[in-house]
Amino acid sequence: MQDVIDSLEELGYVILFVYSLGGGYVGLITAGVMSALGKMDLWLAVPIACAGNIVGSSLLAYLARYQKKDINTMLQKHRRKIALAQVWLKRYDAWLIVLSKYLYGVKTIIPLAIGFSRFNLSRFYVINALSCVLWAVIVGVVGYYASSGVIALLEKIDTHSYVLPFVLFGLMALLFLIISQVSKKVKKTL
Repeated sequence: MQDVIDSLEELGYVILFVYSLGGGYVGLITAGVMSALGKMDLWLAVPIACAGNIVGSSLLAYLARYQKKDINTMLQKHRRKIALAQVWLKRYDAWLIVLSKYLYGVKTIIPLAIGFSRFNLSRFYVINALSCVLWAVIVGVVGYYASSGVIALLEKIDTHSYVLPFVLFGLMALLFLIISQVSKKVKKTL
């Protein structure tokens, strides 16, 4: 466990930036926990995660706008999601951009939908930057203050490491049961 903490301490900010290009929740919460341990600086990690998220979202919108042909071929299976996101964009406008930062899965679809639509990219860049700042501060501070619970959980796992495989197996079995039940309901409705 100490080796992982040491490697995160050395490369933590670089990993955080790269991870924040696509999402960043876990990376930013980890940075908050590491800051509480004194291994990272929270007020350096927040702007780095924010910058990574701004670059990632802006790049997705830019590529969708100016490389539509290539992006469309990669997203054939997700056309309905992008169309739905464009409908939401017409309905909720800037609020959708702000709220999408907190919704897993929607976070990457919204910039793509904006790139495919006629939404003003300059306006998106400004709203995206402001919402990324808000997202990074909120998630980073929550991660910092919730770190005591995370640290206590990690210490329990470390002292009872033999239980971890059983817990992971149980969680995977539970996830499998939930997915199978949901898929049965979907098949009945079709």
